[in-house]
Amino acid sequence: MSGYQCPTGLASAKGTGGEVSAHYRPGEANIETELTSPENTLFVLHDSKGFEPGEDTNYEAAKRFILSRRSGPLKDRLHAVWFCLESPRAGARLLESAAEDFLKSKQATLGTIPLIIVFTKYDEFVNEVDMNMPDQSLESASKKAESVLKKHYNRFIHPLVGVSLPHVAVSTEEGYEKTLPELIQLTYSMVSQWVAHEPSVVSNMAQRVNPALKIQGTIDIGKKKYWTALRASPNFVGHTVWDCLYVIHTDIVTVWNFPTPHLLSKEFRELMVKMVEDLHVPNVLDPSSMLWVFNPAYYVYELTLVVSTFSGGSLVAAISAVLAALANPAAPIVIPIVAGLAAGSWAYSVYLQSRIIQQRFIAFIVDLTHVMETLFMITEGRHDRVGRRAIKLAFKAYNNSAVKAWAHNQIEAYRELEGRDAALEMIERLIKSVDSEDDANYRAEIRKLALDPVNLSQDEPW
Repeated sequence: MSGYQCPTGLASAKGTGGEVSAHYRPGEANIETELTSPENTLFVLHDSKGFEPGEDTNYEAAKRFILSRRSGPLKDRLHAVWFCLESPRAGARLLESAAEDFLKSKQATLGTIPLIIVFTKYDEFVNEVDMNMPDQSLESASKKAESVLKKHYNRFIHPLVGVSLPHVAVSTEEGYEKTLPELIQLTYSMVSQWVAHEPSVVSNMAQRVNPALKIQGTIDIGKKKYWTALRASPNFVGHTVWDCLYVIHTDIVTVWNFPTPHLLSKEFRELMVKMVEDLHVPNVLDPSSMLWVFNPAYYVYELTLVVSTFSGGSLVAAISAVLAALANPAAPIVIPIVAGLAAGSWAYSVYLQSRIIQQRFIAFIVDLTHVMETLFMITEGRHDRVGRRAIKLAFKAYNNSAVKAWAHNQIEAYRELEGRDAALEMIERLIKSVDSEDDANYRAEIRKLALDPVNLSQDEPW
């Protein structure tokens, strides 16, 4: 995925790693240079110099580069273009002449390459609108800002291209955390629609701001490679259960693209296999990992569990409980399953079609996906390496949570239905993310936890 005319720092904010733009200063960008991060080699950014008033050198250089990357091997092409514009300020001109020329020549220059308008510094724009509405709430100001920005787009940009372009406003400031995932989601959708599915899968793996897209990537790869085999099992015949789970484990971990080798270690693989061995053992929901919610309409306390999707609130409670149980922030995190102890004999036998094996495969996919999502949430925004300590925290929090207990209870009740791929349907239902706004709220709650003293980059023993 490649960007265009993006301000220095935006690539870093998208979770690509600070090294992507750390050595560049305004005006120093070279669109021919591939910007990558040692932490995330899947993401490649090309950043052009801005289009300055009265000069067209940068514009012509960007145009030549785009034309040179419209064709050729898929891996070398441009997969998307972000056209970054500062959110309009009072009295400021929205577009320079070179920017207008670029938009007018959109079809001739880009062809089918998706073009996304990115309005930057959105927080400053909202603040300016808020100052003009002193008696209104910030929420009202935000809605007004959205309306004003839409009018600016319709007045200044749409007439230049003659077609509707996808556009999004972003900010890296606190309170605007959901704007970057919206940009990533939009980019993923446009690349899938206009380029090819393969680059969208890779861009999904590269991004580190939208866990819902990671889950979708897990689903896409699973459907393509092996989920349907859970019923017919042609791909598993002649292999041991461990070999089959080994491949599934590697594929899921690869989608999440964490900067650590520990997720592919033998010890972590064994931990995940052993997590599913409690199927058919009654799972008691842990009250400490639930949310008590006061319902003023009935003046009673209701026990609320989000059972149709990943319960972010329950995970926040579970993570808090693990942290609270530590004698001090540096105390070792003790996981309830002994690492290094081999899984049961079932894991090393040749795969045979049976209900319990099928259930354990479903549970393995669901559990590993949720552990990855939990790890994503506790390491989000941190550029340190992911140590064993972070993985153990994610593992223990999910293992102790009501989310896992409920998922395993659902899987135990699983029955294959004739004419339907019930296994695939169940996996999708159990790992699909919550509503994006709720997800952003849960992640904001996790950012409030005292995680810094815990030193998540530490490699303590399993």
